[in-house]
Amino acid sequence: MSGVIIYRSSYGSTKQYAEWIGEGTGFPVYDSRDKAIPWEEADTVVIGCPIIANKPILAGWIEKNWARMKDKHVVLFTTSGADPAKEPVREWVEKALPETLRSTIRIFPLAGRFRFAEMNGLHKAMIWFAANVLRNPGVRHQVKHPIDGVAKENLGELLEFLKAS
Repeated sequence: MSGVIIYRSSYGSTKQYAEWIGEGTGFPVYDSRDKAIPWEEADTVVIGCPIIANKPILAGWIEKNWARMKDKHVVLFTTSGADPAKEPVREWVEKALPETLRSTIRIFPLAGRFRFAEMNGLHKAMIWFAANVLRNPGVRHQVKHPIDGVAKENLGELLEFLKAS
């Protein structure tokens, strides 16, 4: 089996998972902005990105590049400060991607990081809006209580899936 891992990371958790998946599979790892991704050599494409504002940030990129991936095994892992076991992470992915793509992509939501103090200005503004204007108590709590759920152990199911593919 040959593959490639393509990711976009905002604060480092997605990049960390991509590197660990690379170690576990031997697949090369590329940032999604890299122009030299060897698409034609891979039969499996693993894509990783954070969820920001309830949307995977590479949703548009996936649609734009779908012609390169449509005949391959495609796996998408997402990271966010939301608990993937409790929050509607899969629902967010489903809303962001058309059914024709979504039906052939295996999705793995993973725990990420949420550190308000380290966010850029735009992300802070979005979080502030959700916490104060929308009065979201969960977001208010996260602003004061950083989350770091990034752990190599979170990749068990994803790595098993890749080895079985």
